[in-house]
Amino acid sequence: MQDTLPGITEHEFDAGEVRLNYAEGPPNGPPLVLVHGLGRRWQVFLPLIPALSMRWHIFAPDLRGHGKSGRVSRGYRGTQYSDDIARFLRERVSDPAILFGHSLGGMVGMWVAAHQSELVRAPILGDNMIVAGRIPTPMYVALFSGLRDLARKGGSVEEIATGIGRIELPLPGLGESVFIRNLPGNDEAYLLSWACCVAQADPDTYDMAVDGSALEGWNGETVLRGIKCSTLLLQASRELGGLMSDADVALATRLLPHHTHVKFRALGHALFIQQPEPVLRAVTNFLESLSE
Repeated sequence: MQDTLPGITEHEFDAGEVRLNYAEGPPNGPPLVLVHGLGRRWQVFLPLIPALSMRWHIFAPDLRGHGKSGRVSRGYRGTQYSDDIARFLRERVSDPAILFGHSLGGMVGMWVAAHQSELVRAPILGDNMIVAGRIPTPMYVALFSGLRDLARKGGSVEEIATGIGRIELPLPGLGESVFIRNLPGNDEAYLLSWACCVAQADPDTYDMAVDGSALEGWNGETVLRGIKCSTLLLQASRELGGLMSDADVALATRLLPHHTHVKFRALGHALFIQQPEPVLRAVTNFLESLSE
């Protein structure tokens, strides 16, 4: 299973409390930093990197507790992830960067753009929660609990992939449950790539998301008020498990001085991980608008 691409190399960065693994592409343009979601790793951006790296200098870190980055027991609050990425931007990425975050990565991008504005040229928010106190639906509680248990149990990538497929999710508004393997897009190859991520994730990352401690101190409205630069909102379908709600978008529309919003009615929360083309189109259009 290919874990990287020609021209993409992996390095380590000392973030203080942890060492972060990150991938870097050739310096073909301004910096574009890709930040993955909970329980994932930088490789989830592989479907987008070939096209984006043609005109941008790609950096893609593994968050603490993910991929090949270091672990800190119970050290996975949103502010801790954000401090790592802010230090990475300050010390490793020379110029203000476009920060494209998916899910948890989007929340990290928001936080850094609001609190370390000199480091961020523009955030791209990939279907992350904005107004967030806890995980919003029983479906995600079941998902993250199941993934946590698989990460704790360990085993081969194939065994973890089988386990992911057997996680049963209550579907929003339908009063019934479905196995992950029976949902559209979750074929064997996709489950294997997901299992590679779970095999490298600290179970505490999931645990702190489930018990709410990862979101301590988060106030989406306050964070939005701190963002002054152009922002792209990528919203998945709520019916397909999207996390960015219409209320989130309405609040962002009211508080962000410069924003663009794209809603993908046929895409679930995974966005580009399963269907890169429409997301790549939206991101490329936004990036081109910044250079005008």
